Amino acid sequence: MRAVERYLVGLEALPWSAVWRMGLGLTIPPVFSVIAGGKELIWPYLALFVGLLLALRVAPALFRFALPVSQDAKEAWRKRRFIAKDYDSYQWQKLFWIGLGMLPHAFIGSGLGAGGRALLAICLIGGGAGLVTWLKLGAGRERTVA
Repeated sequence: MRAVERYLVGLEALPWSAVWRMGLGLTIPPVFSVIAGGKELIWPYLALFVGLLLALRVAPALFRFALPVSQDAKEAWRKRRFIAKDYDSYQWQKLFWIGLGMLPHAFIGSGLGAGGRALLAICLIGGGAGLVTWLKLGAGRERTVA
């Protein structure tokens, strides 16, 4: 694999996958608040979050299709997709890092509104459970992919 390909494949391996997801989580409360018109209601936040999760699914697929990468990079991504299909916890643990990125907003200024708190709880509780399960069941498999 070329250096650029190793970098792209490495973005989905720890610690970089956690770092960029925490960065994403850090941007969610202010961006969602602006999009929702300053109203921190639960349903708009959940709808925006489902849209974000969908975009996080579609965008990498488009990049995989559009980027000219080696067979090694394609194989690494293919293995990760199969791991994700086999283990729900592999997908759920990603939410933990997003929630961890959102966490500082709970303590800054007036904190998070109802929508932000609901999203934070879903990410930290659901993602935390997924992370614990993933570490118990499958973390060793991911290391063989990178």
